[in-house]
This record gives sequence, C-alpha cells and structure tokens, in this order.
Amino acid sequence: MTKVNFLNGIKSFKFCDKLAFWAILPLIFVIAAIVVVLAIGIPAGSISDGFNIGIDFEGGTILQVKLGDEALPSNANYQDHVDKIVKAIESNGVVVSYIQSSESANLSDSTISFRYKNISNDDAEIMNLNEKILESISALYPGKVDADNNFITYESIGKTASEDLIEKAVLAMGISLALILIYIIFRFEFISGIAAVVTMIHDIVIMFAITVICRVQINSSYIAAAITVAAYSINNTIIIFDRAREILKPVKGKKGINYSAVGDEAIQLSLTRSLFTTFTTIITVVFLSIFGAPAMREFTLPIIIGLIVGLYSSLFLAAPLWSAMSFSFEKLKEKRMAKKGLAYEAVTNADFKRSDEETVKIKKEKSETKSRATETKWVNPKKKKR
Repeated sequence: MTKVNFLNGIKSFKFCDKLAFWAILPLIFVIAAIVVVLAIGIPAGSISDGFNIGIDFEGGTILQVKLGDEALPSNANYQDHVDKIVKAIESNGVVVSYIQSSESANLSDSTISFRYKNISNDDAEIMNLNEKILESISALYPGKVDADNNFITYESIGKTASEDLIEKAVLAMGISLALILIYIIFRFEFISGIAAVVTMIHDIVIMFAITVICRVQINSSYIAAAITVAAYSINNTIIIFDRAREILKPVKGKKGINYSAVGDEAIQLSLTRSLFTTFTTIITVVFLSIFGAPAMREFTLPIIIGLIVGLYSSLFLAAPLWSAMSFSFEKLKEKRMAKKGLAYEAVTNADFKRSDEETVKIKKEKSETKSRATETKWVNPKKKKR
C-alpha cells in the first residue's frame, strides 16, 4: 500500500488561482467581530465594552471575586453571586459595565470580574470609593474574606494614566510598523512591497477581530503581542517573495509570465519551512499559556491567534495577491508601451533555463531534470483566438 505524503499533497496544490475564495474567511471573521461588538456594546451602552477594551486604555476599575467553581456560569449559584455583587458595587454610585467569568487551571482560583468606570479623576477619591465597595462585598462573604486575603482584589487606573498609556501604545505601534514598512520598501519591488503591506495589515485586523470574538482583553499586553505578530508573520511572506524573485530573475522586464505558477512554485519551495517554524513557535507559546501565570495569557493568546492568521495570509493571500497585481501591472505596462510604439519582449521557455549551480540554489530538493520539466508552466499560455 502506497503511503500518502501529506506535505507532497499540499505542495501540488494551486494557491494563486483562488484569491477571491481565500478572502472569504477573513471577511467572515470581520463580520462576526462587528456583530459581537454591537451585540455586547449596544445593551451595555458602551461600544468599548463590545471591544473588551481593558482599563489600561479606558481607565476605570476591575474588581475580581474568587469564588472557585461557583464563579463559572455552569454553576447553579453563579447568577445569585453576580446579582448580589453587582447590587453591592452599584450601591456606591457606580455602574457595572462588564462582567466576565475566568476559569483558572486550579478551579478553586476561578474568579468573576466586574468592571466599572471611575466617577472621579482624583486618585484619592477613587481609592476611597474602591475601599467602600470592597467593604460592601466583604459583608456578603465574611467567612471567605477572613480565610483568604486575596478573595477580593481590584486594579484601578485613572484617566490621566490611561491616556498616557494610549499615547505610548500608539507611538510604539506606529514606530514598529513604520520601520517594518521601510524595510519592505527597500527589500522588495513595488508590487511585492504592496502585497506584503496589505497582508501585514490583514494580519493585524483579523487578529484583532478574532480576539474580539474570543473576548480577549485589549490592553497594553495585546499591543505588545500585535507588534510581535506583525514582525513575525511578515517573515514568512518575505521568504516566499524571495523565492519568486529568484525564479523571475532571468525574465525580468518581459511579458507573458504565468505569475500564478511562479507564485505557487514560490509557496511550495518555502512551504515546509513556513509550517514547521510556525507550528514550533505555536507549541512553545501554548505551553507558556498553559503553565504561565494568568496575566501571561493576555499576551500569549493573541500571539497564538496572530501566528495562525499570519501563516494563513502568507500561504493563501500574499502570493495570490502578488500574482493578481503582477498580471494587472503587466497588462497596463503593455498598453503604455504599445501607445509609445515600443516593443515589449515576450518570455519563452528558454529564458527560464538555468545553470546547474542556479538550479540547485533555488530548488535543492529537486533534480535538474525535474526542475526544468516545470519551467514550461512559468510561461503564461496564449489564449486561442476564436
């Protein structure tokens, strides 16, 4: 019985002819994220609650009550705890805008989180208010408070501090993306650069959409994760475009190139590397998420999402987008040269013939004969006239 090689099966797959199809999945995630934001934000009276923006950027207080298995929505007593805690908090003049259950690896450490906006900009007043709220909730669970000093905890950030964090987060994100874009501009040709930038923006947007759907909090840790993913995911795209550039070296400036076949070949040459490096990184981050502190998950979960999104875009969007843009650019260039009366030399199979040294450099795993057997597919087939 012949054993089917999974990777070889993928390597024979045509990626570049289905750009419209590959774009459907990201669109679904964006629409789903919008629905989640509206479904949660409108009833709460705050769109920021729909995005699950943390107090790092919005200001306010997050109060956590450790209730063990009773902190989980599946527990029969969950809603009773939520109702009486919300009543105790709001009796002090604030409004609870968001409630979230957090299950811990150690079930006894599971908590319910309550978020509310600060009603004052004065730090001393905010602290006094939170202490009063703490006393109101402690009165509901006198035995548990005495037994566990961490039964009720809270974190509060004032308006000034949150605005400062927003400015620094935007600055960090802006500088990081600008440096990446500068590298791309100098590293690639114009079309490759545009495709790389579009896929990088795609990675950040879809990562954000999925984190909104999964209710991952958007805070300073998330910004760090987004910058990490942007820098990491662009690497796979760069490798693919490097392969495409090597293939096209002998025919630069000529017409009639089958860019879809070139893009597929570039993906296939770097496929094993992309899959192995991404999944190796994901495994490492997953273990960090499982065995790390709860605060670590706010950083690792967005990274896991971003790595998967980045792999998807590098394989299914980057080369197909580059291929479609290259075809369009070639047609536009041909029209312009025709108007000027200039000749636009067509590519031939012979243009792709390489020396043994060049063939091995581009595609080590294939023999010279097999590599040259695929060269005819890189020439765009002429359409028959009817």
